Amino acid sequence: MKKCFSIFFLILMFWPVSVSTEMNSEHDGTNASRIGKPGDPANVTRTIEIKVIDNRFLPSKITVMQDETIKFIIKNEGLRRHEMVIDTLENLKKHAKLMRSDPAYISDKPNHVDVLPREQKELIWHFTESSIVDFACGYPGHFKKMRGKIYVEKK
Repeated sequence: MKKCFSIFFLILMFWPVSVSTEMNSEHDGTNASRIGKPGDPANVTRTIEIKVIDNRFLPSKITVMQDETIKFIIKNEGLRRHEMVIDTLENLKKHAKLMRSDPAYISDKPNHVDVLPREQKELIWHFTESSIVDFACGYPGHFKKMRGKIYVEKK
């Protein structure tokens, strides 16, 4: 009995834990949502550069049109690792909480880009509805100041 319990305990310790609850299924590209959906690189209508400097995004307020597909070029000009996540404020808060418990976590979701210092990456997003869409860096100590808004105007 003791041996069975030990084996069971070891299995539980090393069993992979899913963190897929971080984002709703609507952000996996299968359902359009209030924040939009992953964009097709062939349909990019505009490119917007976002500089990531320690504890802020430049610009932090962006205006786009409904049905636009934007290629965001995220340039980390800071000294620390950062991320840009596009989502609802509620989901961004959940993500920041997850990052506090596991700072090494890196999402592979299409609404997420992780950038090292002096690194540059792209995020292509299609904005389907007029609304205000939030973005943020969820790394511990970053979330309170590293936020921005995308104003999606009705076409």
